[in-house]
Amino acid sequence: MLSCLILIAFVTGVCALQALPVLPPLWQPLFVASLAMVPLGSVRWRPLAMLVLAVCAGFGYADLRARWRLADRLPAALEQQSVVADGHIAGLPQQNRYGWRFTLVVEHSDPPGLPERVQVSSYGDRLQPRTGERWRLTLRPKRPHGLANPGGFDLERWLLTEGIGATASVKAAERLPGHAWQAGVDRLRDALRDRLHRQLGDAPYAGVIVALAIGDQGGVPKDQWQRFAATGVTHLISVSGLHITLWATLLGGLVNLGWRRVPWLAARVPAQRAALAAGVLAALGYSVLSGLSVPTQRTLLMLLIAAAGLWRGRSGTPLVTWLVALAAVVLFDPFSVLSVGFWLSFLTVGALLYGCAATLGEAPRWHGWIGAQWVATLASFPVLALVFQQLPLVSPLANAVAIPLVSMVVTPLALAGVLDPTGSLPWLAERAFALTDRYLQLCAQAPVLTVAAPPAWAWLPAALGVVLWLSPRGLPGRLYAPVLLLPLLAPPAATLEHGTFRATVIDVGQGLAVLVQTRSHTLLYDTGPPGASDRALLPALRALGIRRIDTLTVSHDDNDHSGGAEAVLQALAVGQLHSTLPPGHPARAAATMHRDCSAGQTWTWDGVRFDVLWPAAGLAAASDNARSCTLRIRSAADRTLLLPGDIGRHEEAGLVSQGLSPADIVVAPHHGSRSSSSQALVDATAPHWVVFSSGYLNRFRHPHPHVVERYAGAGSTILRTDQDGAVTFDVGSGLSVHRWRAGHRRYWSAGAGGQLSLNSGPAD
Repeated sequence: MLSCLILIAFVTGVCALQALPVLPPLWQPLFVASLAMVPLGSVRWRPLAMLVLAVCAGFGYADLRARWRLADRLPAALEQQSVVADGHIAGLPQQNRYGWRFTLVVEHSDPPGLPERVQVSSYGDRLQPRTGERWRLTLRPKRPHGLANPGGFDLERWLLTEGIGATASVKAAERLPGHAWQAGVDRLRDALRDRLHRQLGDAPYAGVIVALAIGDQGGVPKDQWQRFAATGVTHLISVSGLHITLWATLLGGLVNLGWRRVPWLAARVPAQRAALAAGVLAALGYSVLSGLSVPTQRTLLMLLIAAAGLWRGRSGTPLVTWLVALAAVVLFDPFSVLSVGFWLSFLTVGALLYGCAATLGEAPRWHGWIGAQWVATLASFPVLALVFQQLPLVSPLANAVAIPLVSMVVTPLALAGVLDPTGSLPWLAERAFALTDRYLQLCAQAPVLTVAAPPAWAWLPAALGVVLWLSPRGLPGRLYAPVLLLPLLAPPAATLEHGTFRATVIDVGQGLAVLVQTRSHTLLYDTGPPGASDRALLPALRALGIRRIDTLTVSHDDNDHSGGAEAVLQALAVGQLHSTLPPGHPARAAATMHRDCSAGQTWTWDGVRFDVLWPAAGLAAASDNARSCTLRIRSAADRTLLLPGDIGRHEEAGLVSQGLSPADIVVAPHHGSRSSSSQALVDATAPHWVVFSSGYLNRFRHPHPHVVERYAGAGSTILRTDQDGAVTFDVGSGLSVHRWRAGHRRYWSAGAGGQLSLNSGPAD
């Protein structure tokens, strides 16, 4: 029992370190550990001292590994400089509509200082990278930096877990002779991927078969991923622990059957041991072929531990095996606890082991399959609510059919198809999954429960609630388990008062998206570029509890402002589209109601006034930017927000001549370009706050330094989404500002801001 608690304490120490905003000095865990060693001589206090030592060991070990990894990040002096790097391509390169993305393992760089692993993007078809090839690339590197929003994907955390210290674009490339021996397994995976794609051609589920065979999910189309997420079966479209276990069991069973039929083999090695060895080798081979993801590591370690016990005739309990595998994965990679897949994998398996042990003998065996679906759904519920804010209610029904079909039919055929030169087995696997997906398409019509992002502390009562619910019947307090899960369904932030509004400038990179909320209405101004809708905009809206948008205003027909409009219209209920988009735009076809944006339009929601200032009806503008729908929002206390889109100096002059009034907050026109934010506009608005919505080190170099100086000279406080992440203003009689990066800083974060507030007048 004590050894199990020590393993839990070690994992707890690692998790505690990964939750910190900054890395503490190494002497702190060493000091606590030294104090804990004092009572080791006491029999009474020794167990507690050992637990404290285990926590300190996990904390200190994770701290040391984090320091090593952060030390391998790109130095600031090399950012955006031309660096010549020699290295080889690791992993499987991924192709998208823009070009290629791959990981370069750097062997030499000039000037020196490039991290060991760099994520490289090559635009167009000038580069055709293959796994293991050696290249000399002229790169323009950047330090790890991603979008920072509520509910959004944390790219910086992902780069840390992958050991990638920089991203870069290719300026020039030269193929070097030879291949890297270190990439031998990945070269095999790359060759198998190519052969499967050739055999399957344009079959609709070719990407799924490749994902199940070698763990490469890059070929699965977006619409299929959306359907798998809506039905809760995404875990099946990867090499999961279930697939590995069934594959190992299948091959072990075949070896056992054949071994018994050869007497001289059975006389030398028992068939059970031969089957055990074959199963372990099958699991090891499949895990290596699939890229050794966290679920495969967990399953492989559990199988190895269980196999070692069976070989010696002393197998441990399943829960102990699970716990040892958990500690081993964390010891091997302390950054694995930052992965959502880690928690979904281990918690689901742990809950299945615990739940099955708690109900052993209480029901007929045929109830087991239904019970397993219920346990898996309940165990994953807290993680899905906390991370994704989406709960597919049809998941148990979808998995009850999909799991046996995918695990027992599709996956074995896909794996055997790797060795089939005719392509018949991969074709059968693809057709079998097509049959599965017909059922999933029916399930996908069921609603998906969307919740606002729960408070961070909600995981603790939720974990206790899951444990209680899965406990044996009759346990005191078991009936209160559902109550402990209720914080996961907590409503969003407190309702706004009448006459106030909240504006959130979402970090969408080089683009714009602003969410404006009043007491009972919601307006979304612009939708950012197409790529940001799934990574930033829609997750942010879900996390903020937005289920309906009353008005979607698209300022003009530029992709960095209108690119996500179709995705928003498909994902959410939208009352009306309010825009200057041309009649043939796809967003107008997708909207149920459209209203042209023109100056003079005005409406009031919950005591908050909305005025359209530009463009005039029928304006014949020279560019889309010049027709940007300019919106002013005014609270009951006369505090204002100005959203000018991408208007330029000429349009600004027109607004000023019409008597443009001062504004407390201005979202800088055209992302702070030199062709906008004229001195006349700055003087007329005299904003207390100005927000520049721009991408990190974007190619347009927005915002222009002169524009930033112009606003600063007027006494404005400068906010930037590329430095501060999403910026939220609560506007009423006073005005408060929250920067996302400041409130959610982690030690790997690219930057840090601060918490600011303003009650009256400009900031100091």
